Amino acid sequence: MIKTIKIVLFFSLTLFLFLLTSESTEAKSGGASIKGDSAISFGLSIISSQQKDLNSLVDFVNANSGGVSTKAMNSAYDFYGQYMFRFSGSMFGLAFRPSYFMQSSTGTGASVGDYKHELTGYTFFPLLRIYPLENNFIKFFLQAGVGYGYLKGKITQGSNALEYSGSNFGGQAGLGAEFCFTASQCIGIEGNVRYLPVSRNVVDTLAGTFPAGSSGLSQAEASRELEYDTNDLATTMSGIQGVVSYIFNF
Repeated sequence: MIKTIKIVLFFSLTLFLFLLTSESTEAKSGGASIKGDSAISFGLSIISSQQKDLNSLVDFVNANSGGVSTKAMNSAYDFYGQYMFRFSGSMFGLAFRPSYFMQSSTGTGASVGDYKHELTGYTFFPLLRIYPLENNFIKFFLQAGVGYGYLKGKITQGSNALEYSGSNFGGQAGLGAEFCFTASQCIGIEGNVRYLPVSRNVVDTLAGTFPAGSSGLSQAEASRELEYDTNDLATTMSGIQGVVSYIFNF
């Protein structure tokens, strides 16, 4: 995993240096200055992350545990901060976007007490951004990148609880626009598609028992894969994102 993270960071740094070198060459030939423009932004997104395996587990418990009623997990929130460097005299920019992922569903039941699923995690995506059309007020852009995600989950069934986690690499791409009311103050909107499945999760802590007959889990043991229906229980941070952000240029 550490080796793969280093590869992604090396790729991002190489791309940054390549674009910077291109700008430097243009400046020496009488073109644009190598001085770029920076921006920081903060955004909120809703993402259509449908947790298929967890929803199957929810359906099983709702149907077999005496009155439990828990909603399906079909959407999540994603909060992010971002730093972006825009290369002067070009349509290219490079953004670095860490984000925090949140999703949960709670229910109650007469036989097992509180029943809850919770997911929290983070992602980190370097993004190459291209501005094909812009003026002083509006800037349209396309973006794409490859990144990493870590997701931690918790299942509570009455007095029984377990925590699990998993991680993976993925990609995202999308388009959007920035609406600038002053030279430094802008509002951004985006639509992205993110592919970031977590196909394998390992149980980190376990309190109580999760019998296969009533819990719906076929394996729930500390330091082993969490399984549903004899297969690894998968989670995801994939989905379609709708994003609103505040941008400060400097």
